[in-house]
Formats: sequence, structure tokens, C-alpha cells
Amino acid sequence: MTTIGSAVKQGFKLARHGQAAVWVLFLVNLGLAALAALPIYQGILDFTGHSLMADTLTRSFSLDWLTDFNYKHPYAHVNYGYIILGVGLLSLVANSILAGGAVAAFETANGFGYSLGDFFRNAVRYAGRLLRLLFLGLISYWIVFWVINEWLDGRVSKWVRNSMDDRTAFGAHLAVGILLLLGLVVVHLVMDYARVNLMMNDESSAFLAFLSSIGFCLARLRKAFGAYIVPTLCGLAVMAAFLWLTSLRPVQAVASWIGRTRHPSLTIVALFIAQQVVMFLRTWFRVASWGSEWACYGGNR
Repeated sequence: MTTIGSAVKQGFKLARHGQAAVWVLFLVNLGLAALAALPIYQGILDFTGHSLMADTLTRSFSLDWLTDFNYKHPYAHVNYGYIILGVGLLSLVANSILAGGAVAAFETANGFGYSLGDFFRNAVRYAGRLLRLLFLGLISYWIVFWVINEWLDGRVSKWVRNSMDDRTAFGAHLAVGILLLLGLVVVHLVMDYARVNLMMNDESSAFLAFLSSIGFCLARLRKAFGAYIVPTLCGLAVMAAFLWLTSLRPVQAVASWIGRTRHPSLTIVALFIAQQVVMFLRTWFRVASWGSEWACYGGNR
């Protein structure tokens, strides 16, 4: 039987083995982010050109500029909302398909290396099943949102409507929010193990893999959750460390000095590079979480 510690350790080894998958996932998501940001960049560029306002926006955000922009482009934010929705759906589909190439890398961990060709062949091979699994996951997320965020929160709102203590109302709604978060985590956990089941057993039915994942997670919840949460927390710790470092006064003072005495764009470039390093590490830990789940599922079935 595989323990949580050994599963996580094996997951980190599998992530190193599937380094090509990490790079593909990172670059694809970077491209999708650039696609989502392009309308904003183009709108700012068309509206400011090479004016003094463009120089101001490289140093800090201007509410005056945003007010003026909204006045002259009243439907820009609505149209951009549709763009974000489309890119978000595209991201769900792309990441679901690419996950097949990443998780399939673990099958060859004890053999030969894993090339980009292997990655894309496996992504195409499992694409249909993973898209059906994505559909099941979206339905599950919708059920969780409807039951907890709509039905339960509505009942709680009626219960605390006449309460004279604001702390009671806050505590009740906070409990509903925590329950919603736990529900989403459970669905995400089941989806991950269903993805592992599809590839480890070459399961042809996404629905059966989903049901099998529910059974596995219920029977071995502590191990299943432990293998999932440890690499996930590592990824969150990287992001928290980045936010902490950028909030330090010495770091902000250096960035301000560069922006004033050198060139404002240098600060933006440095921040962009640092953010991409953080995103790459988070992607690496995401693949490591799949590897941990692979080891946990294979050692505890």
C-alpha cells in the first residue's frame, strides 16, 4: 500500500520525467493568456498611442483614463466579457486534452524518455474520452453550485433575514462559502482520479471512470486527498511567496527607482518574467499532483 509521503515523492519524480509536458502546458496557457489580453492591449494602444497618458500607464493605473475610455467606448467591457468567456471555454477544452498527454507520460516513467511527439500522440489518443469527462465534470460543478450556492444559501438568507446580530449572518454565509469550496475541491479531486483511471486502465468509458473515481476517493479519502493537496499547496505557496516579495518596501523601492531613472518598461518586463516563473512552477506542481495521484491510485487500488 502506497502512503501519502511515498505517493508525493513519486509524483515529484514523475513530474521531472514529464518535463516536456510541463513546458507544453505552460506555453499553451501563456498563449491563451496573451490571446485574452490582446484586446485590452490593442484598446489601450489605439486610445493612447504615444501620448503622455501611455507613459503614465506604464507606471501606474489611471482611473481618469478608465473613466474617459468607458465614456468613449460604452460597450467595450461587455464585448470583452464575451471574449473572456470564449477564451475560458477554449482553455478548459485545451487543458483537458493536453492533460492526456501529461498524465500518459507516467506510463513510461521507468522506461525510455518522453518526447513531444509522445505527448501529442497521447493527447490525441485520449482527447475524446477526456472531453466527455470534462462534460461530466461541468455538470458536477453546476450541481454543486446550484445545491450549495443557490438552494442552501437561499435557505440561510431566509433564516438570518431577521437576525439582530450581524455576526450570526456573517458566520452562516461564511459556513456556506466554506462548504461550497469543499464541494468544488471534492469534484476536482474526483475529476483528477478519473483522468488517472482513464489512462492507467485504458478505460474506454469516461462515465465508468468517473464512477470508479468516486468509489476510490470515498474508500481511501485520506490518501487520495493527501496525494492531491500536498503538491497543490506547494503551488499556492509559490504564489504566496511571490506576492509577499513584491509587497516588501525594498523591492518596491528598487522597482520605483528603475522606473524613474532607467525606463518604465524595464519594470514591466521584470515583473512579467517573475510572474511567468511563478506560473511555470505552479504548472510543474500541477503535473506533480497528477503524478502523486497516479502513484496513489496505482498503489492503493
